Amino acid sequence: MWNDTRQRIAVAAVVALAASGCGVTDVPEVGPDFDAEAAMADYEAMEMAMASDDLSAFQALGGRTPFGSSPAAIDAMADFTTRGETDDSRAFVLGFARQLMAAASSRVDGPALGPIISGWHRGTTFVYDAETDEYQPDLTLEGAPETGVRFILYEVDAEGTPIVEEEVGYADLIDEGDGSVEDIVLRLSVVVGDETLIDYRTTLDHDATSGALTVDGFFVGDEVRLDFDVGIAFSNAGGVEQGELDFEIGVVDRDFSIVGNVSGIEENDDGVGSVNLRVRHRAHELVVDMTGEQGELDGTVFIDGDAFATISGPEEDPVIANPDGGPLTASELRVLHRVVHVVEDVFQLLEDLLDPVDEIVLLGFIL
Repeated sequence: MWNDTRQRIAVAAVVALAASGCGVTDVPEVGPDFDAEAAMADYEAMEMAMASDDLSAFQALGGRTPFGSSPAAIDAMADFTTRGETDDSRAFVLGFARQLMAAASSRVDGPALGPIISGWHRGTTFVYDAETDEYQPDLTLEGAPETGVRFILYEVDAEGTPIVEEEVGYADLIDEGDGSVEDIVLRLSVVVGDETLIDYRTTLDHDATSGALTVDGFFVGDEVRLDFDVGIAFSNAGGVEQGELDFEIGVVDRDFSIVGNVSGIEENDDGVGSVNLRVRHRAHELVVDMTGEQGELDGTVFIDGDAFATISGPEEDPVIANPDGGPLTASELRVLHRVVHVVEDVFQLLEDLLDPVDEIVLLGFIL
């Protein structure tokens, strides 16, 4: 699996950094010009947005949409389910991508892939039914998009179950695939109160052996707006899986952004992969350039063009040092740990955005 190689590169570094014993109470002092404390505040703001309860009403859609409840749909989805199999965001996203390819390749005949939401459902508003724990159509309600559907959102209880008496907003899922050059184009907009908390577009292109999935937009959590543009290209030819993740995420109000590329190829036991990150903290830039091959890591971290740290050696126990070969301070390790962990943050973001609507996309292929 290509993600195994990439996982070893990024995660081995994270584990080694954590084992180095940097404490959460350390005050970062990486250098006289680089404000590491402000940099850590950037990551904390991003984490707060991603963990915000503001998104709980949207996340409650997961597993409750009506598209997977019919016997035909249940049978069709039996071999293509992601929910509940893993707590690993990385495995969820890459499994979802593989399932899209498998579902698409299973279609010998059938309509064009472009429109996912059928004319039967378009323009329909769905409300939560507490008795069935699913969303049901309410034909008396207006306001749903012409080429999509609307889901009423509710406050949720401690278990994440919608509370019918407490409406908070709505989620519009709009099919933009009519006449599109992409196989699938879906746009999701979530409004709570008077504020748009989520607005993103998902596209998918594929052929018999390869595909590309993109997610582009923004969400707001705890009053922090996070913009993102993420793409995953994947293929499977001749028994060799190849994959590449490209992303850009950032908080404009903090002049904080991360551009990254993660790639990996694995054939038998010979894995090759790379992780490249470019992080902007206002006037400063931090760059991670790391590769892995046959279980060996080789990476360098730069701050404003100057070497800051090196990561090398076996993936199980890499050596992390400053450019002179000496150990990093606890504060320096803390900053480096957070930077390397960004890759996992991106996969967590994708799971949070795709999980509530994954069955709609998959069923669009199969049915």
